[in-house]
Amino acid sequence: MTISGLNGGNCILSSMAKERVKNFILDEAKIVGFKGEYTVVFNGSNWNGEPLVLSSSRQPYEARIFKSLDGAIAELLRIGLTEASIKITNKSDND
Repeated sequence: MTISGLNGGNCILSSMAKERVKNFILDEAKIVGFKGEYTVVFNGSNWNGEPLVLSSSRQPYEARIFKSLDGAIAELLRIGLTEASIKITNKSDND
């Protein structure tokens, strides 16, 4: 399924994600990163070959970086998702 995020990009605000969860368009997410730098990626939703990622309203065109797993999980709960996978990477994997 291809759905664009904000302004035709692959970033999506929490409010947009919440509506897509309510409408059963988004139903899976993955938290990816390493200590102090986690991002939320929505599974099964791509735009121009890239997965949709959660962004913040302050920087809507960049992936939102969470400092803790708890923060990322809390945001997913606010959005309405109750399940997510977690992939811990090495810092060098993201460079």
